[in-house]
Amino acid sequence: MIFYGSKGKHIATENVNSIHCDYCKQQSTHTISIFGRYAHLYWIPLFPLSKKGVSECNHCKRTLAPKEMNEPLKMAYKNVKLSTKSPLWYWSGTALIVGLAIFGIKASKDHDKEMVHFIETPKKGDIVDYKIDGEYSTFKVTAVSSDSVYLVPNQYTINRETKLYKIDKPENYTDTPSALSLKQYKNYFDDKTFLDIERK
Repeated sequence: MIFYGSKGKHIATENVNSIHCDYCKQQSTHTISIFGRYAHLYWIPLFPLSKKGVSECNHCKRTLAPKEMNEPLKMAYKNVKLSTKSPLWYWSGTALIVGLAIFGIKASKDHDKEMVHFIETPKKGDIVDYKIDGEYSTFKVTAVSSDSVYLVPNQYTINRETKLYKIDKPENYTDTPSALSLKQYKNYFDDKTFLDIERK
């Protein structure tokens, strides 16, 4: 279940002086409070939505919504609201999402560079993920010569690439290696039969 919605929080208070109160008929100080509303996901703020506020006469304690304020008080309220900025933490969820996206992009680029190196320089012990006929499995590199790569197959397959770790166990590999030329080995990566390399 995804928990999302919006929430309000007090973000500013300011006193404005010498404004006539329509209720107690006094020229008094009014306290204007501003509340910010923000969208959240799992209670983590994503971004600000709106700002609203109220005023309170410090003499008679009458609290007013903007539509109930007289013109001088309404003008003061608008000025306070305009000068009140939403807190930066209202953007914390968005900043987190952007940060994770940047990290993911960088990690992906680093992995791509690493893969190019691994493909060009196969090494004994490399685990090669592959897909065939809609199923996924692995090969283990047992030896590398100047022109060939020797692989033993995993005896098991699985229907999701992300679950390959479940079958990547030493006892699941056969004892009989098959040889591929370095060119064939690289071509299998080019045509996406071989998908990834894990170098332990």
